[in-house]
Amino acid sequence: MQPVSDGAWPSVGRRASQLFSPSHPQHLRQFSVGPARWGSSLDRSTPGGSCSGPRTWRTCTALAALAWSLRLAVWKARFSRFIHGHSRKTLQGLPEVPDLDLNVLPPVLPQRRANVSVTKKVWRKIVYWAKVRDQMSNRLSYINGDFEPLKVAILGGGAFGTAMATHVARKGHRAIMLLRDKSVCKFMNRNHINPKYLREFKLPKDIYATTSAEDALEECDVLIHAVPVQSSRKVLEAIKDLVPKDVPVVAVSKGIELGNKKLMCDLIPEALGREPQQGGVVVVSGPSFAQEIMDRRPTSVVAASKSPEAAEKVSRLLTSKYFRVSMTDDVLGVEVAGALKNVLAIAAGICEGLNLGTNAMSALVTQGNAEIRWLATAMGARPETLAGLSGMGDILLTCFGSLSRNRRVGVRLGKGDPFEDVINSKQGVAEGVFTARLVVELADEYKVLLPVLTSVARILCREVSPKEAVFEVLALPPWTESA
Repeated sequence: MQPVSDGAWPSVGRRASQLFSPSHPQHLRQFSVGPARWGSSLDRSTPGGSCSGPRTWRTCTALAALAWSLRLAVWKARFSRFIHGHSRKTLQGLPEVPDLDLNVLPPVLPQRRANVSVTKKVWRKIVYWAKVRDQMSNRLSYINGDFEPLKVAILGGGAFGTAMATHVARKGHRAIMLLRDKSVCKFMNRNHINPKYLREFKLPKDIYATTSAEDALEECDVLIHAVPVQSSRKVLEAIKDLVPKDVPVVAVSKGIELGNKKLMCDLIPEALGREPQQGGVVVVSGPSFAQEIMDRRPTSVVAASKSPEAAEKVSRLLTSKYFRVSMTDDVLGVEVAGALKNVLAIAAGICEGLNLGTNAMSALVTQGNAEIRWLATAMGARPETLAGLSGMGDILLTCFGSLSRNRRVGVRLGKGDPFEDVINSKQGVAEGVFTARLVVELADEYKVLLPVLTSVARILCREVSPKEAVFEVLALPPWTESA
């Protein structure tokens, strides 16, 4: 077995402040991710083991303290969830799953009548053509148990990786989470709780966590990649010999790689050493908070791929009663929108932190949405993609949703919190911090003016204060294209 080493995932958060440090000549640094060896250093004094042999009582005490700290974190999260009234509440007040099914149309069509109202007439047409479309496809078979259980490997144990593992396990598939921390794996397998992320939720018993890349990837049918973008290349290069060549890779991380400005659809095949025709990359994006997926809230996303077969397979894997998946081949549009909306969310959070009100925030988000459309279409994306779930849908969620990490970064910057404290926060990786500088470089390359997104990069470079940047943008002459 090949355990994952501590260096496989770098701590990109603590080095984020160096990215925009004025002392750095280019305000930009390629991250050093350490020794990406999938068989090195976690065999030493692993927490959770016995205290026999050369271990001292101090080591045993430290291991016990670590175990209790994980339990305490879980208890605190569950108590907080209970206090805020989220304890297993659903739309209908049911104990577990809301009484809804996003994939079932009205069973009986309204009858045709001479004096029927126009609303009933139009609704009948909508239902009729929806049923015709369903009959032409196998969409309903996705949720009626008409599938073979698959082995799904999830690379990364963050919030969204945990949510994806939970979702596929609830559908009856085998979910194997590949992590780097043996103590977390042991805790998850014993207690069915992720002690670091979404710890207030109980995980399905079908989820198994491991540090062995061989165990996770051997004969897997789908690989879900949920590692932060800036760490992805090193992680994937370390396991490329273990990933089957024909297995589709589902990218749920959103962002642009530093240095070479690669999107995930290009980064993944390069890192795995694949030819374009070997196994499709499927980018899944859309308005989808991990916590709401865990809560079984209605969610709609887009699966984008150049391989129709891979997109179809992923759609079958993820579609459920409360989770809908649309398909498109505009991978570029989906990826660019998913990366740039993180930068715009920081701007929206700054407005919130400065207490400028909803009017100013809405104006800023509208302008930023237009800027994302300008750059994406200049790069070759389709405009209609930017108006769909992966564009406008994800932008609205990230800019106005309280669970958005990027928005929280902006709120703290707007309130005047110290820059280093904000950037090095332990609340998860805010990809918008890394993407902001690259957006400005892309805008310069494609000759597109992006006032809002450029101002976010200026704030992160500490060239201007958040308050000055917002008022400078709002004072610019109106743009006809975004009016």
